[in-house]
Order: sequence, then C-alpha cells, then structure tokens
Amino acid sequence: MTARWPLGPVCTPCYRTARSHPMPCPVCERTRVLIGRVDQRQVCGPCTGVSDPYACERCAGPRSYKVGRLCDRCAVADHLEELFTDVPETAGTRPLAAMRAALAQAPDAGTVLSWLRGSRSARLLRDLMITGRPLSHTDLDATIDGRGTAMTAEYLRGLLTAYQVLEPRDQLAVRIVRHLERTVARHPERGALLRAYVRWSLLPRARRHQAARAGGAKHRIRWAYTRINLAAELLTTTAGQGLTIGTLDQGRLDAWLAANPGTRYEVRDFVVWAHLRHHARDLLVPHRPKADPVGLDEDSHWDLLHQCLTDTRLDLDVRAAGAILLLFGQHLTRIAALPTTALTTHDETTFLTLGRTPIPLPTTLADLVTTLADRPAPQGWAANTRADWLFPGHLPGAHISASALSRRLAAQHIPNRPARTTALMALACDLPPAVLGPMLGLHPITAVQWRRRATTDWTAYLQARQRAFTDGPPQPGP
Repeated sequence: MTARWPLGPVCTPCYRTARSHPMPCPVCERTRVLIGRVDQRQVCGPCTGVSDPYACERCAGPRSYKVGRLCDRCAVADHLEELFTDVPETAGTRPLAAMRAALAQAPDAGTVLSWLRGSRSARLLRDLMITGRPLSHTDLDATIDGRGTAMTAEYLRGLLTAYQVLEPRDQLAVRIVRHLERTVARHPERGALLRAYVRWSLLPRARRHQAARAGGAKHRIRWAYTRINLAAELLTTTAGQGLTIGTLDQGRLDAWLAANPGTRYEVRDFVVWAHLRHHARDLLVPHRPKADPVGLDEDSHWDLLHQCLTDTRLDLDVRAAGAILLLFGQHLTRIAALPTTALTTHDETTFLTLGRTPIPLPTTLADLVTTLADRPAPQGWAANTRADWLFPGHLPGAHISASALSRRLAAQHIPNRPARTTALMALACDLPPAVLGPMLGLHPITAVQWRRRATTDWTAYLQARQRAFTDGPPQPGP
C-alpha cells in the first residue's frame, strides 16, 4: 500500500497512474487526482468533503508527479525563467521569445518539463543563447564532436526548427557531405576523387529520390555512406598494391570482391561512375543477387486487411498503416512520412495521394484515415509541435520512424515485406505499369518488374491447372 485515500488503500501502480494522469471529476468537472468515491464514481477530494492533498500551491491544479509542490505547467514556467536568465535581449534572441511562450502553453506540459529538467539539449540551448548571437545551423554543427553530441545537437535542431527559430535545411545533403569529409580526413590522398564522386553522382541522385518520394531519408543516407566507404576502401586497397583506379584490372577487382562478397558488390556504383568519367577501365561488378520476394497466401492477406479495417481494439494508427500497406503495398518509409495533405476530398470522395495520381479510397478506409488525420496528437512532442504528419512521432516536429511503425505492425502479426509483396502482385495483375507507377510512386522500371513478376506467376498457375485438367484425376491403385 502506497497511500490511504478516502476511497480506501491504494497500491503503488494505481497510485502512480492516478497521480500521473489526473482526470476530470464527474461532479465538479475540474481536472484533479480522483481520491474519493461518491455513488460508485471516483471523484476528487473536495467533492467528498476533504481538502485536495495534490493541489498545486500556485494555481490549485493537479500537482506534478515529477517535481515538488507545483503542477507541471507552473514548474515549466519556473524552469523557463531559469533557462532564459542572463540571456541578452538582442535581435538574435527574439525568435526564442515566441518559442518560450509556446513552450509555456504547450498542451503536454509534462514532456516540456522533462526536457527542461534533465536533457543535454536544453543545456546546449542555454550555452548557445548566452552568446547573444542569432542561433544558426552552423553553431549547432560546431558543437558536434562525436555520436553523443551529434544526437544532442540533432534533437535540439529538430526542436528549434519545429518552433520556427531555425529554417529547415537539407539534412540529407548535410549528413552525406559530413560523412564524406570524415572519410577524406582518414584518406586525404583520395579526397579529390571521392569529392567528385559524391558531388556529381551520389548527391544529385539522393536529392532526386527525396524530391520524388517522401520519406526514406535515413535509408538514402545509409545508401550513400555505404558507397562512400566502399569507394574509399577500394581506392586504399588498390594503392596498397601499387596501382591506381585507372590501372586496376578485372582479376584484382574480382579478388577484392571475393574477399567479402556480402557487402562489397555495392562498390559497383563507384566503379561504373569512374569508368563513365574516364577514371577507370570498363570493369565488371555484378549486381548483388536478390531472392524473389515471398508473399502471403490470399486468405491470410485479406483476413489481415479485414482486421485493420474493422477491429476497433487495435490502435487507430496501426489500423490505418496496416490497411495502406496491405492494400497499396507501400514502403513503410513512405507510409510513416505521409502528410495530412495527402488526403483530399472531392464530390464526397476521399482521395489518398501516394505518387502523382490521387487514389479514391473505399468508404471504410476513407473514414479510418480521415479520423486519424483529424484527431489531436495524444501526448509528447507530437502534441506540442504539430507538424501535420498523418503518423506523428515522438521527436519534435517529426513523423514516426519506419522501424517503430514496423515493430507496431509486427506486434499485431502484420508482416511488412510479405504484405507489401502480395499487395503489389495483386495490383500488378490488374494494372499496366504506366498506371501502376504514377499511382504508387514507383519508378517505371520497378513497375515493369512487378508486372513481369505477376504475369509470370499467373502464367505458371494457369499452366499447372491446364496440366492437371489434361492428366485427369489420379487413378486408384491396384
């Protein structure tokens, strides 16, 4: 027993839940810790004739479960006052005044309080504000000297961007160039070729991919990191053999690839670029072989889709993400990054834009996704920094990560890749590539490949049925 309230003794879990989640009293309708009982309903202390032991000393609201004798909002006000103490009043710090006011009135004051009390990013913000200079991305970059400080700086950058203290910037290009410079610092003699490769090949393609397809920034960053690392490794190994990329022959390249075939085939991108720019011979690096995608059986696929559309016991965002995955075969990176503006309504029909062509949604799915878009964010930074994401995340102004969404779907036994494969196979059977690509945002080659795969599978099925019909039913044995 942790406490004894008018309604009776209270165990630790119930005490923690009641203190951290005050509820409106059914009698007086004020938000308080419900410690009494009237007519079989939990009510606040004053409604049972006792004083409220958990009232804030300043505003009489429910006292914070995290700090002393104040509520979360009053504690936030005190911590903001402390954070902004001794900060010079200059034009450079004026945008922070709006951020301070927004934090003081944030819907989820508990999240703001946790950030102010114990985060390194809040301390970093104070250190930057004391200088009196306008905050900039450059100043944040200057604080990064390792993985830990990078996470702190990126968290603060997201917060400052969400509250419009900083302008959004192309983080994709910045992170790729930052990794390039780290690599060049270790291999300065390879700097000219690596910089040319990144500037004229990797960066333009990464930007085109971002412009054409929402989401997937982390994937494209890892994609670029891998190619930069392998290019530097190949150049270093070649130099160790007394060769240059221009004198490297096929035999030595094959030996290098065979030493670690699991990852080195991705160097094909650099080798092809180097040949096209006359830095290397016409060398062959085969594509990494890919296994054929495995899908779900038809019954399981439609059972999961029916569950997402109708099972109200599942979380609303899980139902919507699962339905989009099972019906349209979208990558989770793109589902996670869907903005609310992807939903439009015309003549009482709801459309979802995944590529260039708006898709009319069935009524059940339209109601589901519209309800998700209209509901307020439940808590955390998603509630405090609404950024119009269909699936808001826990970081300031950010959408949910694809990995987190994948885990939530897997917990409901909705497999990501098999579900996507089955959906795309079904769509490719019915739609030509010229329609499928713009509708789902697929590259034309990708759309053709799915069409070819679906047609091949369907032909094999028909041939098997034809053989079974020709051979007739099996004859009984002697």
